[in-house]
Amino acid sequence: MLKKTADVVIIGGGIQGISLAYHLACMGAGAVCLVEMDTLGSGSSGRSAAIVGSAFQPEHCLPLTEASFSALLRFEEEMGFDPGYEPIGYLLLAGLDGAPELEDRHRLLLKRGYESHLLDRTAISELTPGLNLDDITLGLYNDRAGSIDPHSIMMGYAHHARDRGVVFAEGVRATGLQVERGRVSAVCTTAGEVSTGCVVNAAGFRARQVAAWAGLNLPITNLKRHIFFTGPVPAYRSAFPFTYDADAAWYMRREGPGLLIGMGASESDEENPQVDWSYLDQVVEYSMHRAPPLAQARVINGWAGLRPVTPDDEPILGPVDHLCGFVNDCGWGGHGIMNAPAAGRALAEWIVEGACGTVDIGRFTANRFA
Repeated sequence: MLKKTADVVIIGGGIQGISLAYHLACMGAGAVCLVEMDTLGSGSSGRSAAIVGSAFQPEHCLPLTEASFSALLRFEEEMGFDPGYEPIGYLLLAGLDGAPELEDRHRLLLKRGYESHLLDRTAISELTPGLNLDDITLGLYNDRAGSIDPHSIMMGYAHHARDRGVVFAEGVRATGLQVERGRVSAVCTTAGEVSTGCVVNAAGFRARQVAAWAGLNLPITNLKRHIFFTGPVPAYRSAFPFTYDADAAWYMRREGPGLLIGMGASESDEENPQVDWSYLDQVVEYSMHRAPPLAQARVINGWAGLRPVTPDDEPILGPVDHLCGFVNDCGWGGHGIMNAPAAGRALAEWIVEGACGTVDIGRFTANRFA
């Protein structure tokens, strides 16, 4: 049942909102209520390729990613839920135009103390067989990167958050804010108002709309990506790394006996993104170009999700200057899952204590777009 009052209201039940709810409860933030218009994890968090690693993170997000990675390695011991981490590795491909950026990325990772390997075509073929590398110049590889289970992580946080008194109001849609004398006073929902002095915008693809209630125009663009699940492919029966072609926003990785193949970055504001099956022809065409053995793949199913991205590919976090009690936790661009443990704790510290002790996230406020 929806509470009539709360110390903190979180709008959005994806992994970021759930992690924040748990960490707020652990820090004694008082009554915490999370409102989710559908079910927990039904948005982008539940439609992810579920990869964690540093190879593709923006430079300033690397401390968040590293702290989150460490937390995920401890997750089962501390939370009692298996995060499903499998160190399959991450292989990033680049053609002639993208090679300089990949080389810069490699140098940055080494400078920051992360493992990184630049690979020629021969080495790439040894990791992921069957690729057409005629238009590929080099690859970047990290063997610590891996796949995880977002559902298990979300349910672990939600379970312990409930034990600490957090209320999860599923099927309740936030519809607006009440503001008094420059401060948030309530969140309006389809189930009534919740009086509160603090609201967190963790609304994922709806983050722009929620921010607009607070008088903000956040530069977030929702990009749609399709993911298709195939049956077994003989050439890919053995393990190989998550393989990503940045130029085409295309990737593949093993999933059970088959493969996940993802592609796409078209702008979309669908509330419940559906598969455009006509797009499958483009995916199949490019997949057979990049990995010819995929001609033997049989597509079993597919789904689509949105990635809310910002101009600098970094999230928007923290309070805003003009409205006391309004806090952002959005614009994760598909990186929210891998950063959820540290981001949830750091933002909870900011809300409760006024400062971040885990990781400094002060640079991620909306002020940088003013």
